Amino acid sequence: MMTPFLQNPAKNNLPPIAVKVLGVAMFAVLALNTTACQRFKKSESIHSPTELVALKQTQNSLTPLFNHAEKSNRKASFNKKQTLSQGTTVFQTVSDAQGYITANPDGRVTAVDMNGRGVWQVEFEQGLHSGVAIDNRLATANVVIVADNNANLIALDRSNGKTLWQRQITSNVLAPALISGNRVVVLANNGAVQGLSLQTGDVVWQFGTQNPSLSVRGSATPILLDSKTVLISTADGRIHGLNLENGSPLWSRRVGTSVGASEIDRLVDVDATPIFVDNMLYSVTYSGQLLAIDMASRQIAFVKEIASLKSLAVDNSQLYVTTLDGQVLALDKLTGNENWQSDSLKFRGLSNPVATPNSVIVGDKLGYLHVFDKTTGKIVDRKQTKVDVNQLTLQNIAQNPRLIAQTANGGFSVWQVH
Repeated sequence: MMTPFLQNPAKNNLPPIAVKVLGVAMFAVLALNTTACQRFKKSESIHSPTELVALKQTQNSLTPLFNHAEKSNRKASFNKKQTLSQGTTVFQTVSDAQGYITANPDGRVTAVDMNGRGVWQVEFEQGLHSGVAIDNRLATANVVIVADNNANLIALDRSNGKTLWQRQITSNVLAPALISGNRVVVLANNGAVQGLSLQTGDVVWQFGTQNPSLSVRGSATPILLDSKTVLISTADGRIHGLNLENGSPLWSRRVGTSVGASEIDRLVDVDATPIFVDNMLYSVTYSGQLLAIDMASRQIAFVKEIASLKSLAVDNSQLYVTTLDGQVLALDKLTGNENWQSDSLKFRGLSNPVATPNSVIVGDKLGYLHVFDKTTGKIVDRKQTKVDVNQLTLQNIAQNPRLIAQTANGGFSVWQVH
């Protein structure tokens, strides 16, 4: 297991402080806003990133459409000679029929149209902690939700960026909210889950989860199991099913299991957002359990010893995962049997995988997009973005998929998938 960064809670929004520790581990002590637990962030690995092998023949899998760069005072830089940390991004670009919306740690929220032309931009002096969230079930969103550095949720009008409401919650939010119907659901850094009114921002319900004293810095985005049930993945290695309307608990399942003797080794966070498809719930933990749960019987279909902080991808037959050390795996989605494995991108700080109709795409923090053949696991194409790739999202537009490649500071590029 790679060495994590230790974060201590602070009450007064203290600036980050780096502390060097002699021995086999190096820690960074970072202050968190109004939190009830210490959170870990992955440190840099002792390994150098694997050098890329030139491709003899490539397919034309991706065509760049446009790039939206975000200028930030908090530069996300890296050196190829240095190691790359694997952490979870708290900013994601979202899309609907009108275009794209992105957020920036310095406080900017920007909307652009389908061709990358600016529509509106607003800025919050206090900076932002996470975002963006919209109701993905709607062709055109009405409300945009972001979270600032002062533990406030902020609702914006999708059409013009004007603030609709602002509500302070129990602690900072590390992952985008879930918007469904009349509810906004968030998981705060202190383990509290809250359901708010989409119209007013009033807190309608609250559910408390057990928050361990130490955990990996990051949180999985809440997801819908069905129209009435929201799933919450927590730092204590559990997934909770809650009633979306009133927050009442419906069921709870442990998916993370402690391994090792030390407190660090026993971290069981579920920071990768689970996937629910064909009545199967797929989840992967920091401590090394990839599970498939049959939600009809609530029984575990299979468990594999795989650790990741990145969300999985699934298609009709296979499950795809990028591991903590940079492996890319394809598993049979019904049995968990390994179909192929690639070690060609180890220690490059991989993004989550996405499955297109013909390929699997993975990004890395050195600025490359890698396209794998689904059947063989061989890299068949590679594109350079010139910026880090933290997260990938596949956007389906009239069966004409686009790939959104997200950077750490809110910038993104859009690619046509062939």
